[in-house]
Amino acid sequence: MLFFVASIVISSVTAPNGPFATPYSSDAVVRQYLRTDPAALHRSLQLSSLLQMLSALALLAFIPWLTDFVARHGTSVRAGVVRAMGTTSAVLLVLSASGGWLLSMLGSSAELSVARALMDLAFITGAAPAIGTLGLALWVVSRTALTSRTLPVWAGWSGLVLAAASVLSLLSLVAEPATVLIPFGRYGGFAWFTGVSLTLWRRATPAALPATDAHVGRSTHQPSTTA
Repeated sequence: MLFFVASIVISSVTAPNGPFATPYSSDAVVRQYLRTDPAALHRSLQLSSLLQMLSALALLAFIPWLTDFVARHGTSVRAGVVRAMGTTSAVLLVLSASGGWLLSMLGSSAELSVARALMDLAFITGAAPAIGTLGLALWVVSRTALTSRTLPVWAGWSGLVLAAASVLSLLSLVAEPATVLIPFGRYGGFAWFTGVSLTLWRRATPAALPATDAHVGRSTHQPSTTA
């Protein structure tokens, strides 16, 4: 979460002045975006690509924890879905970051069609598809939490709502208004995973001290076997 948010902030700060181009922008806007300040665009795209790549790697490290949670409190089939969808989401983020890096290397020298293709690649992989696949993993985790009652009720139901919004963000591939679901699913999911992680981390306080005290007590009152 921190890596991805940092990529957005740094990209906004270092990006060249002028309109920001998206896959829905006109050719004129894309040309202006590429040619306003090539050096600033190169730096901005490379920094954001690096941070998004680190975010994807962190997600890959987090998925086994989610998979283990579902395997312990749900079923192996559900755990397999979480592993597959979470890994797919991370791979899509890697592809998106790679597309941004390639665009940074071409910059203003890129043909308009090539630049638009790379922008579309970054969008088609890093936006709705990455969020939608992670949303499926979030749905399974939330359902497991509700049925096993291992998490607070608010976590289970809010997770289902965020998962549904994440999957519905795939509609942005055919309808631009559905893009509003992309930040809702992405940043809402970030907040959900953070809150749940902190909740489980607080529950994981070791209880070794009472066991040690009990063992000491038994040793103290153990009768002597010496004649």
